[in-house]
Amino acid sequence: MDFLEKVKNAVGSAAQTVGKKSGEVVEFSKIKYAMFEAKGEIKDLKEEIGGAVYDSYKNNTPLDEIVKEKCARIDELTKQIGEYEKQLDNYKSMVKCPQCGKSVKDDYNFCPECGAKLAVDKEAEVGAEQEYYTPPQSEPEPAAEPEIPTEGAAE
Repeated sequence: MDFLEKVKNAVGSAAQTVGKKSGEVVEFSKIKYAMFEAKGEIKDLKEEIGGAVYDSYKNNTPLDEIVKEKCARIDELTKQIGEYEKQLDNYKSMVKCPQCGKSVKDDYNFCPECGAKLAVDKEAEVGAEQEYYTPPQSEPEPAAEPEIPTEGAAE
């Protein structure tokens, strides 16, 4: 019974881990979808602002409050997207670019957004500072020149 109890506990523990991970995947997907929706709304708002600006130009009228409201909404959505990115950072190994602040995978050497060099892994830096012993290579001895027999040496 002791063996069966251990198997039962191991299976139960594995099931809990799988359940937790699947919950994390669902939550991660929800956040990604919310970001997608917010970015889509920003795109739509920018198109509407562009249309309003053109209409204002064409009709020679001042821009109205609706444009200001749309711009404020874009600011809200941009802030919301930043919060979503922070939440996603909890689910994956990410670092912040010191130049632009964009979240970047921790295995990148350069930021894909601005091109700034990212911090190098401390372990890699330590390894780079170490000097390794390289045994000296012995140079091969030059081969002796072959003796050329002379006509009088054969006697």
